[in-house]
Amino acid sequence: MTTTEQLDVRAVRALAHPLRLKILDLLRFEGPSTASLLAERLGESSGATSYHLRLLAKYGYIEEAPRRKGRERWWSYRERRLTLPRGGDDASESDLLAALLTREAHALDRFLASRSRLAEWDDAAFFQSQAFRLTADELDELRREIETLLASCRHADDEHAPEDALPVRVLAFGFPVVAEGADGDER
Repeated sequence: MTTTEQLDVRAVRALAHPLRLKILDLLRFEGPSTASLLAERLGESSGATSYHLRLLAKYGYIEEAPRRKGRERWWSYRERRLTLPRGGDDASESDLLAALLTREAHALDRFLASRSRLAEWDDAAFFQSQAFRLTADELDELRREIETLLASCRHADDEHAPEDALPVRVLAFGFPVVAEGADGDER
């Protein structure tokens, strides 16, 4: 189940860290893991990954998974829809958004570099940019409709997915166009 939570500034700062975002991606797309396995995968020390895992757990981005063999703690991604606090620390929000967009841009770059090996996926992948004239209420309705559509899809960790299913990133942006040089109050 996906929950919606508003982030406080500390939680925003905790998420806006490149290594934590990499850890989240690995847990999200590759499934539960331990600090040691993540450290090996990321070329980091297990102490560093353990620290970042505890911080991600503190703010609810991940949760402890049932233990497998041995004493090591296993962690899993926690699916949730996050909203940034209104009127919060603009620098923290900007840092988080920049880090998230950078992560997505790197994922897109990796896909584009691999297109020749993923022919059937290349045909299915899509990139769209369209322009509309909408009111704020209409844009909010569009966002809710997209969320409903995406909620009907299987999650990356779905154990009942077909054998040939791969984790897929879906990004959607909807925002008003602000003229260059505008101070933010003008459109």
